[in-house]
Amino acid sequence: MFGMNRVRGLLWGKREIEERIAEEVRFHVEMRTRDNVAAGMSADEARYDAERRFGNRTLVKEEARDMDLLRWLEVLGQDLRYSARMLRKSPGFTTVAVLSLALGIGANTAIFSLIDAVMLKMLPVKNPQQLFALAHAGSKDTQTGGNYPLYERYRDHNDVFTGFTAAIPDEFKISTANGVELALGQFATGNYHSLLGVPAILGRTLNHQDDRIRGGHPVAVISEGYWNRRYGRNPGVLGRSITLDGAPFTIIGVTAGEFYGLQPGLSMDITIPMAMKPALGDTHFLGAHDGWTSLEIIGRLRPGVSEQQAGAAIDVLYQQYMSESENAWITGQVRQDHWRKAVLLPVSNGLAELRKKFSRPLLALMCMVGVVLLIACANVANLLLARATARRREIAVRLAVGAGRWRLIRQLLTESLLLGVLGGALGLLFAFWGSRFLLSFLSNGRTPLVLSVEPDFRLLLFTASLSVLIAVLFGLAPAVRATRLDLTPALKENSRGKGSGRDRWAAGKLLVVSQIGLSLLLVAGAGLFVRSLQNLKNQDAGFHGKNVLLFTLDTRGAAFPKARLQSFYENLLTRLRTMPGVRSASYSMMSPLGTMAQIRALVVQGFVSRAEGDQSAWANVISPGYFETLGITLVRGRDIGPRDIAGAPKVAVINETMARHFYGRTDPIGRRLDIGNRAAGAQIEIVGVVRDAKQTNLRLEVPRMIYTPYLQSERLPGSLTAEVLTSGDPVALAAAAQAEVRSLSRDVVIDYVRTMSQQVDASLVQERLLAALSSFFGGLALLLACVGLYGTMAYGVARRSHEIGIRMALGAERRGVLWMVLRETLILAVIGVCVGVPAAIGLSRLVASFLFGLTATDPLVLAGSAILLIAIAVLAGYLPARRASRVDPMVALRYE
Repeated sequence: MFGMNRVRGLLWGKREIEERIAEEVRFHVEMRTRDNVAAGMSADEARYDAERRFGNRTLVKEEARDMDLLRWLEVLGQDLRYSARMLRKSPGFTTVAVLSLALGIGANTAIFSLIDAVMLKMLPVKNPQQLFALAHAGSKDTQTGGNYPLYERYRDHNDVFTGFTAAIPDEFKISTANGVELALGQFATGNYHSLLGVPAILGRTLNHQDDRIRGGHPVAVISEGYWNRRYGRNPGVLGRSITLDGAPFTIIGVTAGEFYGLQPGLSMDITIPMAMKPALGDTHFLGAHDGWTSLEIIGRLRPGVSEQQAGAAIDVLYQQYMSESENAWITGQVRQDHWRKAVLLPVSNGLAELRKKFSRPLLALMCMVGVVLLIACANVANLLLARATARRREIAVRLAVGAGRWRLIRQLLTESLLLGVLGGALGLLFAFWGSRFLLSFLSNGRTPLVLSVEPDFRLLLFTASLSVLIAVLFGLAPAVRATRLDLTPALKENSRGKGSGRDRWAAGKLLVVSQIGLSLLLVAGAGLFVRSLQNLKNQDAGFHGKNVLLFTLDTRGAAFPKARLQSFYENLLTRLRTMPGVRSASYSMMSPLGTMAQIRALVVQGFVSRAEGDQSAWANVISPGYFETLGITLVRGRDIGPRDIAGAPKVAVINETMARHFYGRTDPIGRRLDIGNRAAGAQIEIVGVVRDAKQTNLRLEVPRMIYTPYLQSERLPGSLTAEVLTSGDPVALAAAAQAEVRSLSRDVVIDYVRTMSQQVDASLVQERLLAALSSFFGGLALLLACVGLYGTMAYGVARRSHEIGIRMALGAERRGVLWMVLRETLILAVIGVCVGVPAAIGLSRLVASFLFGLTATDPLVLAGSAILLIAIAVLAGYLPARRASRVDPMVALRYE
């Protein structure tokens, strides 16, 4: 009858709609009246019968309005205004509910923002889903990286890709008016930007001509971020010269700001042609057929070609290339483990280095914050149940005067939705702060991470969806329960509504038990991660990490002949050792727990190889005093000393692991070996054995190590790390140490100044992230569970005030009443713990791989978590119990 009003509502205003509805109602009543008069009724009888048969005019008008879109929006606006007034009338309830939701939503949004930046965001390039990295795989792992001749083979002999590009990251030393600085950049083939579809916002990008002649086109393209930092967005930057590693380059363009490179987290500020690599010192890179490098080879899949077809075609080229390779160490089992076949890896989200490092910890944290959100939802649901009980009579009156049950449920859900929106808005603010903190936490290594965690459409959509979802989750059950009433007792003014109270009490206890059980999961997880971190830091790593200052010296690109470079190193070491407060100083190519590792093949006199790869070791170049500075104990023989210089007999010191591997129980002192695959024989004499020390990771076993004097290297290293052992705080000497470097040469870059303790922390960034955030989320879960338990027990005390008054009037002592309430609290806590402990044991395998030195079912952690939860539960229940014990019997007996 009124169906067309919904369409008309889109065309006419509210007043016109009201007039048309009233006119249609009058028309129908008049037509019925005429029919009654024609049937013989009097005018009054006909009118009365027509009105009676038509029904309630107001109700019919309401139903007609409900079918109209504008009316629906008007009702929604009324519901929102009414909900806002009701929430404003209960500021305590609103504050607790909104804060609970904001903490849960904020934590989830902060972690999601990092997951989105690290794992989900597509590269800002043209059709990123068509891009694939060419990798090699075996039975043990899959890795990217190749060499330039392999790239040329793919580029020149394929018909399944539209093209290939290659890039390799590097760190450039840039000469400025104020000295020198380092910038992260890359060498790339001439089609790099065009194949990826990266535009220039100023000037142009690289092209084939720039990469055609080796050393012939010293041009550079810079990123928008570097253009902004270094040149203040000056458009006159085009044509300017920039000196990289001592060689002049001309800036020809600036790339768009949203493109940082193929590796999420790293910003490639400067890109230069691959053909310029020989000009900057690496003369063998482009022709190294048998050397494997970290060159990333990227292809764009031809339309209509499947990934499987392309992978098969590429593997044919790879097998042909490997059959021509003369890599003696990529044979047998080693090839089966790592280099057996070529595979394609999608790079629409970027290369996977950052994902490998942080994806599992971030997913673990996402599960934790999901549990926190469930606890927050249970908390708010508990509050809504109590609020619905308090509004029981109001709801009964509204039902009695004709309000529909669905209409009331919708009204109550609107209040929940408003709470969810307010919690989401505040949570987004918390997430903004939290994500920045997390990013700074992850960026404590040598190279800061460059990730965009600013709120965008995806983040806003995630937060909005989460807010609406949890609004329905925590609001629906209380709304349904609140409208399921027996009207007769509910309308009695003095009724306590025992039935509803019992239902609310039982539901509240169930929610509290679930909160305690979920909290136990988080607290136990936090305990495991914290203890694992302590085990890693407290283990004997073979070196001491206190009072040691580290900084890296980079001499690349400086006009340093070998004699002058040697003089610089020796003079600086002498000055560092004579500084006040310095006990010892040294150099090394690889400091413990640094990121660099160099594995070298060995020729060991008298050793018979038993398996693939067992005739190799990690090689480190050091100066005299290295072992003393880092506290690495000399086991036998002698240390590397001042007489171990160029022209002197070559010597080496090995660690215990290497001594056991190659010499067993035989004394290695005086035995000979050589580094590399040279057949000239063993030229290096072993003069000492030192204690094992951890190298790149505290979790891994100590590798075989060989230490050789830096002055006996075939070519003096262009980059070394200085270690300075101090008698006090090493940070206090950092400025003075850097001043000594600058006094000797202003062409040397001082990079990555840190203490050994900071280097240890940087190597444990995943473990520290898990320990810190799980502890925070566990504490947050405890707080929310306490609020829920306190609210439930306080409601129970208020509900039982009459009973408590009778007990006390009959002689019950305050201690007995106090224990009665605390006993209920303890029962809830113990039930929650009994639910949580089996769940924690069942889920233990999910965190086992993150642990060190303990099992996921560690009884000490589980017992400690259970005791902590029970203790905090007793604390939360004490205040309601204390209030119950102080009830005035006379007041309680009059309570209705």
